[in-house]
Amino acid sequence: MESGLRLAAVALAAAAVVACRLEVREPEHGGNGVPSVLEATADSVAVMAELEAYYRDLSARDWAAFADHFWPGATITTVWQPPGEDSARVVATSVPAFVAQAPQGPGSREIFEERMLDARVVTVGGLTHAWVRYHARFGDPGAVSEWEGTDAVTLMRHGGRWRIVSLAFLSDVPSP
Repeated sequence: MESGLRLAAVALAAAAVVACRLEVREPEHGGNGVPSVLEATADSVAVMAELEAYYRDLSARDWAAFADHFWPGATITTVWQPPGEDSARVVATSVPAFVAQAPQGPGSREIFEERMLDARVVTVGGLTHAWVRYHARFGDPGAVSEWEGTDAVTLMRHGGRWRIVSLAFLSDVPSP
């Protein structure tokens, strides 16, 4: 019975988070083919829970759990200026390559946190796109940089599970 109550409490908490921070568009389409109904659904609650878990695992630097949020072949894309290059460029990275490079990035400082501020989620059947505003902290005690940015996350449901097929991000800090 206790586990049933715990599950109900988690579901209610997730629904409260969704209701407060999520715009969900479901498959009733307007004249332009874009979903037009705003309401929380079981899928939107599941997507929001997946996103919360993704940011939790990223901030914890639990790279195995982080990688499990992505379907095989998924990409992570941003604009970045690699060391030694004259200008920034768009860089698409596989999840295994991102995880392999993590010790030089998020894993290179004592403090790393990225948390979701809000999300705008559009779900049509087994496909979802989320525009997520995030807040990041990175550095060492006494020297922590903070910024915000946007993640564009596409998720697909298969076998009852939502996972990321692509993530593109840009921080609000202008690229070089």
